[in-house]
Order: sequence, then structure tokens, then C-alpha cells
Amino acid sequence: MKTLRLFTIVLLAVLVLSTWAPAPAYAKQPDTASASTTSLIIDLAKAKTAKLRVDNRTGGTLYISLSGPRNYNFSTSKQGKTMFQNIQVGKYTVTVRSSACSGTLSYKRNMKGTMSLKPFVCRR
Repeated sequence: MKTLRLFTIVLLAVLVLSTWAPAPAYAKQPDTASASTTSLIIDLAKAKTAKLRVDNRTGGTLYISLSGPRNYNFSTSKQGKTMFQNIQVGKYTVTVRSSACSGTLSYKRNMKGTMSLKPFVCRR
């Protein structure tokens, strides 16, 4: 009888504790910014971004790395033209390699607007 009573109390305690969940927290913008805090608000609609168009004719996956003001890594296995968007404007070193052939190609480009690279083909 004591074991049944103990088991019932423990089971009841577990059920009560499991129903208590942390209160949900919602992020909200502060009403007023105090002098000691700094906030950064970027309007993405007004931010200038660039696009990169590549033409994959390698028969494999094309890997593109951009290093500059920000670093980006893109890949596409789709053959033909592919557009990569939302790249921060600036000067970049573009490195391209393919899974179908060895070696890499590097370019230095000033990214603004839409930038196109030459078609990539593996030569055997």
C-alpha cells in the first residue's frame, strides 16, 4: 500500500511539473532607444546588392567562392545559366572550380549591378 501511495504521489508530481512550461517570449522593437544603447537598422529594400551570373557547361557541379567585404560560397549542379543574388557591393576575388575537372580559376571583380562570368567548360 505504501508503494502504491508513493508511486501515485510521484506520478502526480511529474504530471504537475510537466504542465508548467516557460512563458513564451516575443521579440519586439524597443519603444525608445536610450543613450547607452546602439541599434542598427538596415532597410534591405534600399540596400544596394549585386548579382552574379555564371554559365555552367562542365557537366558537374560548379563551386563559386567570393572573398571581399563579405565572404560567399555558392554552388550549382544545374547546367546552363544560374543567377546568384543579394551580394554586397564591393571588390571581390572570385574563385571557381568544378567537380568535373581539376584546377581553379580566379578573377578580381568589382561587384555592382549584374556581373556575368565567361561560360565554364572542362577541356580534356
